[in-house]
Amino acid sequence: MRWLKRKIRRWLDNSIELACEPVSVRASDSVSIDGIAFNVMPANGGVIVQTRQYDRKTDRHNTITHVIPDGEDVAERVGQIVSMEILRA
Repeated sequence: MRWLKRKIRRWLDNSIELACEPVSVRASDSVSIDGIAFNVMPANGGVIVQTRQYDRKTDRHNTITHVIPDGEDVAERVGQIVSMEILRA
């Protein structure tokens, strides 16, 4: 019976390892437009777009992170993100 428990435990441990894929970030490009800063970082499995905006009223920086998975059109999604951030400003 112990052999069955060990086999099930190994099987579960392997499935958990496969489900948790690490994401690593490489170099970064930064662009600032009208007080909104954009960081575009390639990562394994996609692209990370981070927007940072300064709010003068509250004296705070607001940061929003967007993840674009592989397979999606990066240019189109970045365009949508820029449009949304400009509308929020």
